Amino acid sequence: MKRVTPLRRTSQLAQVIPLHRGQPLARVVEIRPRSPKQATLYRDRRVPLVKELLTVRPWCEIRWDEGCQGRAAEVHEPGKRSQGVDICDLAECVTTCWYCHRQVHGNPAAAVRRGWLRSKKAAHPAGGGDAA
Repeated sequence: MKRVTPLRRTSQLAQVIPLHRGQPLARVVEIRPRSPKQATLYRDRRVPLVKELLTVRPWCEIRWDEGCQGRAAEVHEPGKRSQGVDICDLAECVTTCWYCHRQVHGNPAAAVRRGWLRSKKAAHPAGGGDAA
């Protein structure tokens, strides 16, 4: 069915932000990385926990493949805050090198199979990855 009359705008656009190829979208308002409540939790509990874990468990526990750097530099949680996991719980934390942490988040299906990420459908126990 063909339209007889062309569509007409009845109100003006609220704001026009031009798009530029190869650049991220321009934002009107900056997005806060954390809420004030989460920022306080992170500063008071998470930062000291990470420092302690990297001192006590200095080696990568994931060992994704031969690219593993061996020395832990980051702490990974198999569960997510959005799934109700406490990121300050020692049982939820695994020390990892930069390379293995990127592999886990870059290959989520394999990470779920190995037990390094929890899927939304099923909760897997923390740790316990296999070598393959």
